[in-house]
Amino acid sequence: PDKAKLLKSYDYEKKWDIICDQEMVQAKDPPSYYLNKLRTYLDPKASRSHRKRKMVVDSTSTQVLRDLEISLRTNHIEWVREFLNEENLGLDVLIDYLSFRLGMMRHEQRIAESRTASEEKLSQTGHSTINTTSISLDKSNGYIRMPLDIPGSPSLKRRSKHVAKLNMGDSKDDIHVCIMCMRAIMNNKYGFNMVIQHREAINCISLSLIHKSLRTKALVLELLAAICLVKGGHEIILSAFDNFKVVCNEEHRFQTLMDYFLNFEVFHIEFMVACMQFVNIIVHSVEDMNFRVHLQYEFTALGLDNYLDKLRFTESEELQVQISAYLDNVFDVAALMEDSETKTAALEKVAELEDEVAQLHESLQDVEHRALEKIANLETELIQVRQERDELVEVKKKADEEVSTLRRVVQHHEQESK
Repeated sequence: PDKAKLLKSYDYEKKWDIICDQEMVQAKDPPSYYLNKLRTYLDPKASRSHRKRKMVVDSTSTQVLRDLEISLRTNHIEWVREFLNEENLGLDVLIDYLSFRLGMMRHEQRIAESRTASEEKLSQTGHSTINTTSISLDKSNGYIRMPLDIPGSPSLKRRSKHVAKLNMGDSKDDIHVCIMCMRAIMNNKYGFNMVIQHREAINCISLSLIHKSLRTKALVLELLAAICLVKGGHEIILSAFDNFKVVCNEEHRFQTLMDYFLNFEVFHIEFMVACMQFVNIIVHSVEDMNFRVHLQYEFTALGLDNYLDKLRFTESEELQVQISAYLDNVFDVAALMEDSETKTAALEKVAELEDEVAQLHESLQDVEHRALEKIANLETELIQVRQERDELVEVKKKADEEVSTLRRVVQHHEQESK
């Protein structure tokens, strides 16, 4: 945002100079330079080859990935296309390396947890009996972890030697920078489309949530949220978390994510905001109301609702916005059922009133019919009365004429008699 404000403040001439400078940027190394090194790290025989060790000895794997991320972010789009094309298969190589480092990190985490559990058991009992033939299950964070290679096993020694001889960096650092590389690839439409079509890429990104760094988790959640918002992305993300559930042996989907959110060791605002934003998108971007309630209940069952009540008065404005957005869009099923019952009662009342109106309408029609009949009868009687009146008027007229005639006759006789 700060850089965007700075760029907006420039005049048109300055902006054009920046564009011209960008066009003249020359890539320091071709994509094959980085891909050859990543393929060397992935080659299990590379640690025994002097030529291949010499190829990567000048810098750590973490530095190689940092340089790659800078190239993906700053070089011309054609460089990125070349990195991703069918000849180089850069995305496949990057995902293979991320998957390889994730496997190592998960292995390291499990060994550390096993050692911690053993030390705690020793401190409690004073002695410990180790049975190497039995399978131990560590129920950490509410879900069962798979059995591990014990420290000192041949496979672990080979991996450690491989990492040391090839001058590879720490798994956690490599994974974080790999995710940054994925973000750089997804910054353009071409790369974004390739990532969302690559299911293993989405699976690896989601599995990176097991990274100890909350900053890395926040970055992962931002990428997953971006994918979720595109057409078809919601199903892809849910599928990735189904895979996460299987790989990490979760009892419930999103269990690990919610465990990080609810039971944090250090309050990391960037992660909390990213997590809440992701939950908002995964739940409320669904049009199907029933499916939306289902997703909402998944998080409710994991304790999200109760925890949000505690966070509602957080001082962070960004987190407050995300919490409010979630709570404002939550479907209250109990309230909906109550509204449904109220609606049913209202519909029944409406039906009763409609019946009453229908009966009144019928009664009104009967009254109108009788009134019309009465009016017709009265009109008939009126016609008859008018006829009788006309006849009487005619009779009266004749009578008046006769009276007038008789008066004239009488007057005439009186005059003659005089």
